[in-house]
Amino acid sequence: MNVYILAPANRTSGGPELAHQMCHRINELSPGTAFMIYVDLNRPVGEDLGADVPAPEAYAIYDTEHISDYAAADTPDNVFVFPEGLTLSLPFIKNAKKVLWWMSVDNYIISTKESNLSQIRNEVSLHLYQSYYSKDYVESKIPNANGMYLSDYINDAHGQFLFPAHLRQDIALYNPAKGYNELKPLIDKASWLKWIALTGLDVEHMVFMMQNSKIYVDFGEHPGKDRIPREAAANGCCVITNKKGAAAFSKDVPIPDNYKFEAPADSLDELDSLLHDICDNFKEHQDKFADYRKMIASEKSSFEKDCDKFLEWCKKN
Repeated sequence: MNVYILAPANRTSGGPELAHQMCHRINELSPGTAFMIYVDLNRPVGEDLGADVPAPEAYAIYDTEHISDYAAADTPDNVFVFPEGLTLSLPFIKNAKKVLWWMSVDNYIISTKESNLSQIRNEVSLHLYQSYYSKDYVESKIPNANGMYLSDYINDAHGQFLFPAHLRQDIALYNPAKGYNELKPLIDKASWLKWIALTGLDVEHMVFMMQNSKIYVDFGEHPGKDRIPREAAANGCCVITNKKGAAAFSKDVPIPDNYKFEAPADSLDELDSLLHDICDNFKEHQDKFADYRKMIASEKSSFEKDCDKFLEWCKKN
C-alpha cells in the first residue's frame, strides 16, 4: 500500500505545503510509503496529472519524492489524496481508493460551483477536514460522510520567542490579497496607525515584521483555518477578524469574541476604539491571546497524531 498526494505544481503557499507535510509525516512512520503527484494547472484536466517537476524549493525541508506515472499507481491497494481544488481530476483515478482533503471550502465552491458533489458522494472513501468549517460544510452536503479531522501546522520559525511588549511599535499588519476592500475603510478611519501589507516576505522577514508589530487584521473569506492569522498570533500580535468562513468557528479561530466583527464596515468606530486600546494597553490585550498561542504551538503534535490515524485507516481499507 502506498499513498499518493496530489498538489498543484510550483505553487508555494497554502494547500501544497499541507500536502508536503502529510507526505513527510507518513514517510516518517512508514518509510517509502508516501509520494507526491504534481498537477500542472496550465494543462487540460486529465493531461495535467503527473507533472515531472521538482518539489518547490520552499518545501525541500520535507524531503519528499514525486512520481509522474500516476496510472501505474492506480491500483486497488493504493490511496490517492486529492485537495478539494483538484476534484475535477477524480474521474481519472479508476481503481485506487480516493480521499478528499478539504483545505479551502470557499475555493472549492468558486472553482466548481459544487457541480461534482454527486460524484464526490459516490467516489470518495474518506473526507479529511483541515478545519471545523470544512467539517460543517461536508456534513451539510454529504450526510453521514466518512470523515476524519486532519489539519496542519505553521512553520517552526514562528513563535520561537516574543519580542518585548514595550518595544513593539504601533503597527497593524494585513494581507493585501485577502479582504482588502473590506479593510480599506478601517485603514482610512485609523490613519493614525501605521498599516503595513505583508507581501513578498520570506519566513525570516515575516517573523521579524510580526515580532515588531502589535496587531494583525484579516477581513478576508477564511476558506479554511488560515495560516497568517496563526503566524501573527504565534509571534505575539493581537488578531482581529470578521466572522466569515472558518473565522466564525471558535475551534478554528479561538480568539475572544470582542476581536471578531460580524460587519466590520458597520463597526468602524468600535474598531478604531479597539485599535487605540490595543496600542495603549498592548500587554493586557496580548495576554488574552495566550490560549490561542498554546493551541498553535500544539498543532504540530496534533497533526502528527492525526496522520498516524490516517495511515492506520489506509492500511485497513
